[in-house]
Amino acid sequence: MSNILAPENVTLNASAASRAEVFSLIAAKAVELGITADEATVVAGLESREQQGTTGLMDGIAIPHAKSAGIDSPALVIVRLRDSVEWESLDGQPIKMAISLLIPEGEAGTTHLSLLSQVARTLMKPGVRAELLAAGSPEAVIDLLSEHVLTGS
Repeated sequence: MSNILAPENVTLNASAASRAEVFSLIAAKAVELGITADEATVVAGLESREQQGTTGLMDGIAIPHAKSAGIDSPALVIVRLRDSVEWESLDGQPIKMAISLLIPEGEAGTTHLSLLSQVARTLMKPGVRAELLAAGSPEAVIDLLSEHVLTGS
C-alpha cells in the first residue's frame, strides 16, 4: 500500500486554469512515477468518469478517478492548486485540491472500490478537508491521509 500513498505522489502549489489542466497535471505525474506510460490514457479515463457525474465534493476538494488497462499500478496522485479552478462540485464551489485514484483495469472491482470508499469516507469529515488544504508539505498530506484512509478511522 505504501507506493499507492507516498509523498512523491503529491504536488503542492500547482498551477492550472481548468479541470482539463488538472487532469493533465495528474497524468504527467502518473507518467513521472511509472504508474502509466501513457498520459492520454489517464486523461481520457478521468474525463470519461467525470462525464458520468461530478467528482467534486465539498470545500474545494475533488476525487477524480480512472480505471484503465493503460494504468500499470494503483496509486493516489494528489494535486493541490495555488489558485482554485471551476469544477462542477456538489457545493457549487471551485476546487483547490484533487485526490485522484488511478487503478489498473484488472483491479477495478477490488482496489478501486475499496480505496474510493475509504477516501470518500475520509473526505466527509470537514476537519480532514480543512487539514488537507492547509497541509504544509507532501509528507503532511500523506500522513493525514494514511491516518484516516489506511486505518479506516
